[in-house]
Amino acid sequence: MLYPALEEELRISKGALNRATSDNLLILCKHYLDLLAGYRHQLYDLQKKPNTSPLVVSNLTRPELESRKAIRQAIETTTSERNRVQTLLLSFTTISAYEAVEIFNLRKHKGHNDWELRSSGVKFHNGTDSDLITIQEAVDLASLLRREDHIAQSGDKISTETR
Repeated sequence: MLYPALEEELRISKGALNRATSDNLLILCKHYLDLLAGYRHQLYDLQKKPNTSPLVVSNLTRPELESRKAIRQAIETTTSERNRVQTLLLSFTTISAYEAVEIFNLRKHKGHNDWELRSSGVKFHNGTDSDLITIQEAVDLASLLRREDHIAQSGDKISTETR
């Protein structure tokens, strides 16, 4: 362990993210990303220290080489995790109106699989004006539905892994 306290905080934050609800998922993603960014920054600073400089590799002892390897591996793992969580967060926050309609149709939202995007909003085919929802409401609802799907899939994975 390179930074035990921070690594423990990361472990706790990742655990919280794995147990997230659709209501707190965005906040927990952002918090975890902030921690990952701080950890990654500290790893890069550690890598820049004189005894880990690439210019003195030939003079390094075996433990120092192992330390450099551990730092590099931690950076790669942290970067990969950051990319995964960023992609997850973006999947919830960058939904277009077209994607919202697609999500509604796939989920048969309100019993309909014929949702349409109109200039005035989103509604199902032959729906009345009272069935019309604004584009922003549709995007927000689609984000919630996508988060709920993610939570359900995560729960399924956890259930399968614990059997």
